[in-house]
Amino acid sequence: MTELEELVAGFPGWSIWRSQADDRPGDWYATRRGHRLTQAELVAGACMTVAAETLDELRRALDEQTGRSAAR
Repeated sequence: MTELEELVAGFPGWSIWRSQADDRPGDWYATRRGHRLTQAELVAGACMTVAAETLDELRRALDEQTGRSAAR
């Protein structure tokens, strides 16, 4: 299983993709699917979309977001 496949499997509520910058790969993004954030989650710092330069950074951001949305 690739690092991307592991990330997708570990965060099923998120859509994960990589942007394209000119002719080179860009940053990684993840957007929530099927869950509208509550006001309390937004105040707690939860985001609908997160971005990172690497998959490892994206994993850390998603771990952090999971904690923020779990505190609802």
